[in-house]
Amino acid sequence: MSSAPPSATAADAATAQPLIALTDVSKDYESGAGVVRALRDVSLDIAKGELIAVVGTSGSGKSTLMNILGCLDRPTRGSYVLSGLDVGERSGDGRAIVRNRLIGFVFQGFNLLPRTTALENVELPLVYRGVPARQRRKQALAALDAVGLAERVHHTPNQLSGGQQQRVAIARALVTDPPLLLADEPTGNLDTRTSLEVLALLQRLNRDRGITVLLVTHEHDIAACASRVITFRDGRIVSDERVAEPVDAAAELERLPPPEQTDARALERELDPAERRRRELGGPVPGTVYVAMAVAGIVGVLAGIGYNNFVIHHATPWIPLAFGLALESWVAASIAKRRLGRPMTSDQRVRVSLFYTLGVACALAPLVALGVSDRARALLDRLGALGPAGIAGAIGLALLVVAAVSLARYLLLSLVSPLVGGKRA
Repeated sequence: MSSAPPSATAADAATAQPLIALTDVSKDYESGAGVVRALRDVSLDIAKGELIAVVGTSGSGKSTLMNILGCLDRPTRGSYVLSGLDVGERSGDGRAIVRNRLIGFVFQGFNLLPRTTALENVELPLVYRGVPARQRRKQALAALDAVGLAERVHHTPNQLSGGQQQRVAIARALVTDPPLLLADEPTGNLDTRTSLEVLALLQRLNRDRGITVLLVTHEHDIAACASRVITFRDGRIVSDERVAEPVDAAAELERLPPPEQTDARALERELDPAERRRRELGGPVPGTVYVAMAVAGIVGVLAGIGYNNFVIHHATPWIPLAFGLALESWVAASIAKRRLGRPMTSDQRVRVSLFYTLGVACALAPLVALGVSDRARALLDRLGALGPAGIAGAIGLALLVVAAVSLARYLLLSLVSPLVGGKRA
């Protein structure tokens, strides 16, 4: 395997201000057999800009160390200082704030939301921060571009290869610009080529951006790409070695034979055309959306009638119609985002608007035919007085009304869809 010269940040790691300082950290767990000491008096300094691999067998304590460094757990004894903050004694909420501000996570299983696009997955940490939608989108696009996925931002995880999904996970970890990136077995589910691609990306981010990267792995080939390797056994550090010439993952990648055509685009081409088309259009709309629209429409019409009678004291059909359209559009957009995990696509909004309007028309037609109201009977009398040409004109007018109402619903859905469910993924 070829080697690359260590970066300047790695060479200066020993003299840099520590980003992480662990002092006599221990972690105990209670079990049926007694107390299990997962970590035993671990002291460790990690400087800004280092790329470190933590290795060890199962049960050696490396995962416990990762949980403490990631503010997911707190030490039983000892102190943990991160970027000048003593986080070891902070409450759960305090650790969550530090985690959100200073740490990015990459996991073996990617942990992407399956029905959400790459862009929306990357935006998620910014949603928790309350960042405005326009700024979220800008930062997420920049993060995806940094990992080489600028052309895949609107693809869902099942339309991406394993390596591309891990790149999305890395972009999500980077979008908040954290000084520390924790990667737990980031190549565990990937083949050799894809593993090297991910490692080359982590090395580039460490070299170009100065991000401190700490990756946990049990594979020594992966650890060889780090500039410092820390080995754990029985909850203790048994070795801490600096690597003078870490393996250059990008150079190793170039030495591999050409890849087979198994990328996501090839997989998409192999899909059944109908399935591929369905994915592009966003898939079916949950039936609960239509039920919720019907209930909301009735409530909105009743509210409009009440507004007519008690507020403006004037009976006009347009206000109940406007109330009904507005409320059903808001409810439809909210329910759809909860069920789909994302806003409806444009095609889905067209289908909802058209199918629901036709459904309402079909439901009202029998009521008109039976003359259940004075207006319905008057309409029937006028239709009965028309000749064939008049009937054709009336049918054309009805179709025009259906089209106009469908267009109004579509425009309202398009208006409210970006506004609802902003805190949801």
